[in-house]
Amino acid sequence: MLLCLHVLLRSVFVFEARRSCAHFFAFLFTLQYCKHGMCVNKEFDLQPVHGEWGPWGPYSVCSRSCGGGTRSTARDCNKPEPRNGGKFCVGRRMKFRSCNTEPCPRGQKDFREEQCSHFDGKHFNINGLPPTVRWVPKYSGILMKDRCKLFCRVTGTMAYYQLKDRVTDGTPCGPDTYDICVQGLCRQAGCDHVLNSKARNDKCGVCGGDNSSCKTLSGTFNDAQYGYNTVVRIPAGATNIDIKQVSYSGKPEDDNYLALSDNLSNSVLNGNFVVAMFKREITFKGTVIDYSGSDTEVERINCTDRIEDELVLQVLCVGNLHNPDVRYSFNIPIEEHREQFVWEPSGSWLDCSRICQGERRRKAACVRKSDHLEVSDQRCEHLPRPVAAAEPCNPDCEVRWHVAGKSECSAKCGPGYRSLDVQCVKYSLRKRQSDRMEAGACGDAAKPQTREPCHGDCLLKSWQYGAWSQCSKTCGRGSRTRESYCMNNRGRRLVDSECGEYQRLVTEACGEQPCPKWTGSEWSECPVTCGKGTRHRQVSCSTGAGQEKLSEHLCDPSSKPASVGGCELPDCASWQVGVWGTCAVTCGHGYQMRAVRCVSGQYGDTVDDRECNAAARPRDSQDCETPACPWASPVQSTARPDNFARIVTQWRYGSWTACSVSCGKGTRERYVSCRDARGGVADESHCTHLPRPPESSACFSPCGQWRAGEWSPCSVTCGVGRATRQVVCSNYHQPVERSFCDPDEQIATEQECTAAPCPSVYSRRRSDEQPYGYPQDPGRHPGHSSWNVPSADNQWRTGPWGACSSTCAGGFQRRVVVCQDADGRSNSYCDERVKPDESKRCDSGPCPVWNFGVWGECTQTCGGGRRTRLVVCQRPSGQMLNVYNCDILDKPPDVEQCNLQPCPGSASWQRRPWKPCSVSCGRGTKQREIACVYPNQTKAEEGHCGHLPRPRTQKSCRARRCPSWRANRWTQCSVTCGVGVQNRRVYCRLKGTGQVREDLCGAHLRLAAVRPCQAAECTRYSWLAGEWEDCNATCGEGTRSRKVGCMGPGATPVQADYCEPASQPPSQQPCSGAPCRHAWMTGEWSQCSASCGVGYQQRVASCSVMPSSPARRPYAATPSSSSSRCPEPRPPGSRPCLLRDCPHSAHWKVGPWSKCSQTCGAGVMQRGVECVTSKGQPSKHCRPAGRPAPHAACQDAECQSFASCRDVQTRLGAKIDGEYYLKVKSRILQIYCAEMQTDFPKEYVTLRSGQTDNYSEVYGNRLLNPFECPFNGSRRQDCDCRNDYSAAGYTVFHKVRLDLSSLRIMITDLQFSQTLLGRPVPFGTAGDCYSAAKCPQGQFSINLIGTGLKLAEETKWTSQGNYVSIKVHRSEDGKRIYGRCGGFCGKCIPQTNNGLLLRVH
Repeated sequence: MLLCLHVLLRSVFVFEARRSCAHFFAFLFTLQYCKHGMCVNKEFDLQPVHGEWGPWGPYSVCSRSCGGGTRSTARDCNKPEPRNGGKFCVGRRMKFRSCNTEPCPRGQKDFREEQCSHFDGKHFNINGLPPTVRWVPKYSGILMKDRCKLFCRVTGTMAYYQLKDRVTDGTPCGPDTYDICVQGLCRQAGCDHVLNSKARNDKCGVCGGDNSSCKTLSGTFNDAQYGYNTVVRIPAGATNIDIKQVSYSGKPEDDNYLALSDNLSNSVLNGNFVVAMFKREITFKGTVIDYSGSDTEVERINCTDRIEDELVLQVLCVGNLHNPDVRYSFNIPIEEHREQFVWEPSGSWLDCSRICQGERRRKAACVRKSDHLEVSDQRCEHLPRPVAAAEPCNPDCEVRWHVAGKSECSAKCGPGYRSLDVQCVKYSLRKRQSDRMEAGACGDAAKPQTREPCHGDCLLKSWQYGAWSQCSKTCGRGSRTRESYCMNNRGRRLVDSECGEYQRLVTEACGEQPCPKWTGSEWSECPVTCGKGTRHRQVSCSTGAGQEKLSEHLCDPSSKPASVGGCELPDCASWQVGVWGTCAVTCGHGYQMRAVRCVSGQYGDTVDDRECNAAARPRDSQDCETPACPWASPVQSTARPDNFARIVTQWRYGSWTACSVSCGKGTRERYVSCRDARGGVADESHCTHLPRPPESSACFSPCGQWRAGEWSPCSVTCGVGRATRQVVCSNYHQPVERSFCDPDEQIATEQECTAAPCPSVYSRRRSDEQPYGYPQDPGRHPGHSSWNVPSADNQWRTGPWGACSSTCAGGFQRRVVVCQDADGRSNSYCDERVKPDESKRCDSGPCPVWNFGVWGECTQTCGGGRRTRLVVCQRPSGQMLNVYNCDILDKPPDVEQCNLQPCPGSASWQRRPWKPCSVSCGRGTKQREIACVYPNQTKAEEGHCGHLPRPRTQKSCRARRCPSWRANRWTQCSVTCGVGVQNRRVYCRLKGTGQVREDLCGAHLRLAAVRPCQAAECTRYSWLAGEWEDCNATCGEGTRSRKVGCMGPGATPVQADYCEPASQPPSQQPCSGAPCRHAWMTGEWSQCSASCGVGYQQRVASCSVMPSSPARRPYAATPSSSSSRCPEPRPPGSRPCLLRDCPHSAHWKVGPWSKCSQTCGAGVMQRGVECVTSKGQPSKHCRPAGRPAPHAACQDAECQSFASCRDVQTRLGAKIDGEYYLKVKSRILQIYCAEMQTDFPKEYVTLRSGQTDNYSEVYGNRLLNPFECPFNGSRRQDCDCRNDYSAAGYTVFHKVRLDLSSLRIMITDLQFSQTLLGRPVPFGTAGDCYSAAKCPQGQFSINLIGTGLKLAEETKWTSQGNYVSIKVHRSEDGKRIYGRCGGFCGKCIPQTNNGLLLRVH
């Protein structure tokens, strides 16, 4: 950034030399900026990019199933997105359109009421609401801006709450409007439930009506009798009901009240003498009626909608019986004649049916016959709608499929396939240009195949390789390379770019075997329990963990890991001493005490004494010397050494060595030296004034262990006595001689015991048993004058001995000794001379030691071997312990080298790593090199290693499986006779993978793909034709025929299949005679059609062929198929007749017959029939029974019929897919023939009703609680569901395949279907994984109207899966079928025995 700025500053310095600093930097930072280290002009680099709308997405599912829902689609501003300050797209991001606008069935819940009912039983922890709360919609009192929020009222109360921030799209904004809510906003809609429609109900309740279909009735009522008085009966169909009852006093308090009931006298409003005082809404048979309440001056009832049943208006009179003032008005439908409204066929033109080459029709309008005023179509619903006039539209273009491009052939050699880019285009015939369209625009035309066969030129190219180089590493995964050449299958070398599409393998891994490396075992446990120590591990050279150990010279010595390492545990506990206390006496020889405690950690926390080394515990008492007492004898006082305070040297000694024997008596030694005050070694003469510690001593390693029994009872019953116990020496619980145990560690066999105090006798201790520091005679003690004389009431009391301070090798025990009187109170009046010991030595047995056996044999007799011995941790008694009990002692080695002298034949075999397998697939061999070497790795003759077995240099190996040639079966011989060929497909196949490239299989092993075949000898067959017969027509054009047969050897007739069909002579040919003469032939007149008045008579008039040569055969007139050849005029076929005058002189008058409705086959012709008087005036007095038929069957000629699409293909030579007329079960039906360019075309039925009525669905939502059926089985997007059913799908169908022989639909043929969501679903199939509570959501619909087919009665549906529920509805004529199926999880399909069976309608 700084560099860019520096360059920019230099470039504009001259330009800006005369400007101020502010102007300069303003110029600098508005023109350019830094980008990738360069100064870039903002004007060129940051051009604004304005956003453009992307394509519209697909429309969503309709929000309602009836009553006017909405579907939405959206688009994003991303083609491109706005950048660099560009403008955002202008216009709508979402758009909506109406759907399912047909009215909902009568009796169905209001849509807002249905949404409120979904919250039934949910009280939202609102205080006072019961668990069984029911919710109904709240309309009144809601602000206009909140009409699209879901407010629901607690039934039976006035309390209401907002349960959702928006209602479902398509919900009416209120009960008094047709506007609907979309995305939380109220949008305009008409009474036809269409968005943005302005259609409104007229006063007659007709949507878009003209007020011409009803009239207004009004009246008053003012008669009063007690109770309910009937005012008027309002008939069904009435609209705009307005009823008022004005208070006689002008006050709300009135004794007259309006009431309503139905035609069965069931109360609707204010019945049973109970009157509603406040405003309310009443629902009567789906119609909402507003009531003002009785607490008003003008009581009012209003209803604008149409009522579906009769209402009875009443007035309830009570109290003083003042006359009521009731005024009412309402509209009722007009009773009119059928002729009053008629269809007018010349309405406005509708939109064109297709983008190109379409047709548009006029919309028939319903008009009033008297003045031709256009009214609602509902007025003409009972009349047949006329055939709409039609004309072609958009003729100047065509919509067709266009192949825009082709891919490369999939096979480089031989037959293959290539893909075609087929696009739907609109071709302008006038502009001669094409525009691409959506694929749906070409839906009427068969889409060409998107794949076609092709044939490769067989010029194969591939990489050829040289030999592999040596591996870059002998171990540890290296690599090797080879040269590559691009060659074709004719051996010609090409440039490398020709083979660019093929993978080239010039490098591969090698030396996969691991290299020798140092491996270490796990570290041993730390040998110390605290502080720092040393731990060990074994380090060896091998190829990996758990592998055989190799010689250490194969691994890098410089990277050898350490086999010895330090370890550190928490700090050891240590003894801490305090200062010495004052001397116990003020004169003479005494003792003094100090505190000794065991501490641990950084802060010296006190721990149990057992945590410290008991043997190193400092003394907690020592002698002290004070000035001699005046009366003390110098002989008795204990003198301290004169030079005590002047000691500058002392003896130092080390630890004892281990005992010389492991069992019994031995010796041990230690180092003793004289040291000065600084710790240096001094001459031993400076320490002669001190006793020299011994450098050796006897030791005893016990072979047994002292075992003690239980103590005997005390020897006295009062005072101090003795208790004894038996002590034996044992080894492994067996008694041995006492000499086997250490005498110094012998356990005491007796101890002092104290019983109850004796009355007056107490024992004195002997002078030699008194503890050190006690005066020899109390009378000579300096404090004799204050000595307390003991008595029988004061006795020493002892506590139990504590635990030994050491677990082995001696220690001490302590106990509590106190002086108590007879009452157990502590005092100081006991005789100190007889005070029991407070501590004593204890022995927990000898410490464990390492014991070892003798060395075993050496593993090698020369050249360095190893030998081992057993080293164990055990007690002197021989008891073996875990090794950690001896960790404090150095463990003797258990392994050592031996026989290190070189061997006479010291050479050995050296093994090189194995080389790669000799083959890349299948079985092969591995090689390795071996060499005889001396210990210094120099090569030796192999004979020097003859004393050793020679290692193998080769072993078998197996690589991946090899591909091999495979072949299909031979085809049939190409000829039925003579010599032909047979073919088969040969390919390279790898087991487990399938077909692979052919270059992986050896070309020399390729199987033959062609072989000759010899059929039977060919027999010559030929056609033989007979003589022509006479012409079958006596005049005009005819045909003549002859016999044609196939003849074999010897002129013997054989079947026609043996001869070549192409050379068959014709068996018929046209012929002609003399021109035919045509004449009209008439029949006899029929009887008069009327017995009175004017009637009519009929006769048959036909055009017949007259024989040209009467002499040849008897006269016979042959009817002709065409009336145009007879001379005009045609004789009349009917005439009027009058037998006698009728009383009313009215008769039926008929018009001429129309042309036949079909040019071939059975049709219908029509004529006009009307009742007229003898004067030709219309009349209504004709007898209905004598009315002539206005319709009659006709057939001009037989239609050419076909049995199948194959028949059409054979007889007409048709190769184009399209609609054809086929004869199906004796009826002509329009069938779509597909794949007409193949030998096996298929028949399809075009579903004329379109894809909206022909679909199959597997619903994708799944309830979190599958054992409920919410919303009464209705489908809701806000259900408590997850959309994760993998089998979900939605498929619509344009055509379905039909088996003409069985009339069964092949439901799995999806060629003319479109899957809009998820997976394809077969025709007539539905399912879901929604609920196990009989709550199916999957749907299918079938609409066969316009196909001439209907569903057979024996067609049934069967279930598959779990908890499946099936609901199938079919129309009476069998043309419409709707089904709902589902379970958890499950579906329904047509039964397999019949399938989806149809019948001709």
